[in-house]
Amino acid sequence: MTNEANSINGLDLLAGLDECGTGALAGPCTVGVAVFPLNARPIPGVTDSKQLTPAKRRALAPIILEQAVYVGIGWASSATIDSLGLAEAWRRAAMDALELMPQVQDLFIDGIRTVDGYAGKQHTIIKGDAKMWQIGAASIVAKVLRDQEMFDMAKHFPGYGFEQSVGYGTKRHIQALRKLGPCSLHRQTFTLKILR
Repeated sequence: MTNEANSINGLDLLAGLDECGTGALAGPCTVGVAVFPLNARPIPGVTDSKQLTPAKRRALAPIILEQAVYVGIGWASSATIDSLGLAEAWRRAAMDALELMPQVQDLFIDGIRTVDGYAGKQHTIIKGDAKMWQIGAASIVAKVLRDQEMFDMAKHFPGYGFEQSVGYGTKRHIQALRKLGPCSLHRQTFTLKILR
């Protein structure tokens, strides 16, 4: 997703990157990147998506999409995570999110992991989604899209409570997993530890 930025040079832009779903038992790991002009004013209310209610995230997401120069999303399925491992699956999803991104001065990433294969300047910030609103914006869009994906999947895989847990290891989800066994959305490498 990209907006027109005809008058903006790449050196006048910076990007934030964050992911959600890395610790889930089911569903994708979703990586978001959001690009804004260096002089852009913070979007009120934008912070770490985990600190916001679902309703607030859904209200902020279209504002972020409207004001960002570029928003990219990358997905790593459960099968990809099982096949490649979480770190490599995350890297590939991040590269997908960055694929069409315009040149930026700096890419700021939540956490401690850089994106191997990205040629531009990148910096990691622990708890960056709460410290830089640009990273927070990326986290909100990624979270809203992933949650919607899991709400949709709940209709196809009833019984696991994905509409509440969105794939994370809640008590109800783990109980259902032990009763029903894993479905195709579950990460086998994660659920095997629970089912032993």
